[in-house]
Amino acid sequence: MSGAPSALRCFCRDEPSSAQRQVAYDTMKLHRALQTQAMSEQDKAARLQSIIEYSQEVASVLLAACGRPASTEHGQQAVKEDCCAWELLQLFYLFALRYEGSVTQDLVLWMKKHNQLLRGPEGSVREAFAELCGGIEDEQAAAQTLPGYWQVIQRLVLIGWTDDARDLLYVHSETQSTEDRQSMRAENAASHLLEQTDALLRRLPQVQPLSGQQNATGTCLSFPDYADARDRWKADCLRLLDSPHWWDDCQAMAPDTAQGLRITLSIMSGNRDEIDNIAASWLELLMGMLLYGLPAKAGTRHNVGPMVTQCLSQRLSPASPSLSGHYLTLMEELLPGAAELDTPKVLAAGSQLSLWFKAHMPDILAAAPQGKSALQTMLEHDGGDLTEKLILAYAHSLMPYPTTWHVAAAYLPWCPCHGAEAMKQLLSQMPLAQGDSRLANQVLHKCQLYGLPQVAVGVCRQMGVHHWQAGRTAAAISWFIRGHDHSRASEAAAPLVRQIEDMLADTSAGFQPIPDLKNLEGLLNSLAPGEAPVNLAAPLQPHQQGKADNGVQHRGSLGFLQGFLKLQKALTCVPEAKNHGQVQSAAASVSDMVMVLVGHKAAPQRMWLHLLFHVIPVIEASYPPVFSHKDTQLLLTRLQEAAVWVSKDCHHQHQQHEVMTVRLALARSVAHAHLNAFQPSIAAEA
Repeated sequence: MSGAPSALRCFCRDEPSSAQRQVAYDTMKLHRALQTQAMSEQDKAARLQSIIEYSQEVASVLLAACGRPASTEHGQQAVKEDCCAWELLQLFYLFALRYEGSVTQDLVLWMKKHNQLLRGPEGSVREAFAELCGGIEDEQAAAQTLPGYWQVIQRLVLIGWTDDARDLLYVHSETQSTEDRQSMRAENAASHLLEQTDALLRRLPQVQPLSGQQNATGTCLSFPDYADARDRWKADCLRLLDSPHWWDDCQAMAPDTAQGLRITLSIMSGNRDEIDNIAASWLELLMGMLLYGLPAKAGTRHNVGPMVTQCLSQRLSPASPSLSGHYLTLMEELLPGAAELDTPKVLAAGSQLSLWFKAHMPDILAAAPQGKSALQTMLEHDGGDLTEKLILAYAHSLMPYPTTWHVAAAYLPWCPCHGAEAMKQLLSQMPLAQGDSRLANQVLHKCQLYGLPQVAVGVCRQMGVHHWQAGRTAAAISWFIRGHDHSRASEAAAPLVRQIEDMLADTSAGFQPIPDLKNLEGLLNSLAPGEAPVNLAAPLQPHQQGKADNGVQHRGSLGFLQGFLKLQKALTCVPEAKNHGQVQSAAASVSDMVMVLVGHKAAPQRMWLHLLFHVIPVIEASYPPVFSHKDTQLLLTRLQEAAVWVSKDCHHQHQQHEVMTVRLALARSVAHAHLNAFQPSIAAEA
């Protein structure tokens, strides 16, 4: 298979984590539904809507998996990284294409959800906030005196987490003492400035997220209303900063509070120097510029890409490489690429994420104007396009594991160049050496589903050989029949034939049950004339169809076993019959099977005598006779052939008595047949 990854070798122990498996199971169904929809006629708007609905369902799966305990830390981390990148691509490739407007609030929500991943060199804001809250609970001193109090507030404000910033302002000692204590003017000044800053943060305008998500608090505005409200709000921030009588008094008595509030309000009013000083990473710098430092129109998709580049250039240089965490370093390529709908750049950045992400991101990227053409470019040396290559890589990563191989099989039909060969390799090389019937049946189901009859035949024969070697005769015969290997099935059935022969040789005991034969009853009965056996791997070819007489197909030992079961059942019904009609019906069934087994030689010659001896009661007791004159003459001929065979074996001299007994019974049957033909009334009276 040119250009395709190596095929399945064996099941490995290093399986995907529980979270990764759940993502694989749930998104497999969604991916299949999306590809099926793509095959139908859809206009551009309907197609975009289908992709958006698909992406939202996938995002829900990823979020659920992020909250599930994983078997490995690495597996959980990979799912979180995929979720973060997936939602980013959703924003720029889907939501920003459907609606015109600002992505600022979407980025605020995205960063808040995935802040632990998007950590800068100084750590995440969430960690700093949690550490400070813990210190406030433990310490008896005023909250604002704790190290990092104002820096955390300013970082929270910078990235739009205003509710958390207000919570920290609330625990400031001046805020706590305002209601129960009248004090000096400096203290009132600090309380006044804290109260006004809190009010401004509460009224921070929020633009309607393009994704449709809502923030925890606050009313979201349309983009035109947001731009006007934001300008008025920034003017209010500047007016509060330009109130020297409050600031002078606050500076005199609480300089740290005055300094902290000045920087906070400077950020809110759009002071780029303060924004740059407080930002702990290029991403925090970007958020501060979009929220406060630039006009509202800077938040549109077309402007975000250049803004990311500018923030990166301010923070990074060839002499000063990125000090961010691995994932934030990945975002240095992914975020601007997504904002600019630069599909090759996004693909290059996404190559650092999981194989699951790489296989599914084309579903989103195809929504962009140039995305589909980039993904469908044929790869000269690999064969197939890039989308197929990514799906194949993901599928092959799932093949070695017993919990996910069937997920891999679900993706291969969407690989037009290499999928069929990969499917054949996957199903042909499944580890069936332990005789796992459940796994084998799953493989056969896939073979039937994807049209691989030859692979199915091979699986059945492999299972048959395994059970045969393990001494499980009935199971071996069953699998050989399903694999249309009737020669091996007959060979495997030879021990059962010998058991029947030994049982028949004991003429005093009658027909005794044979457990392995009983287990095969359902399967043997399914081999009806002109019908394919049930649950076969593939239809029988014309040259494989056996001739049949009275419901028995002549396939060596299998034909004999099939006929013998029918004979045994018919003989059981004779003594159980309740009236003459039922007796005649059961006797007729016995006659049919005797003619198949002995008359038409379905049974081995050495058993003819024993079989005829066991049915003597039916031969002699049926009126009118169930054997015709012609049938009886044929049975006499077979008896003569059996007698010759018996005479050649010195160990079977004692069977001469059986020969004479059967011959006498058949002679009586001939007589009865003559009487029935020419004198039916006499036969009836007799």
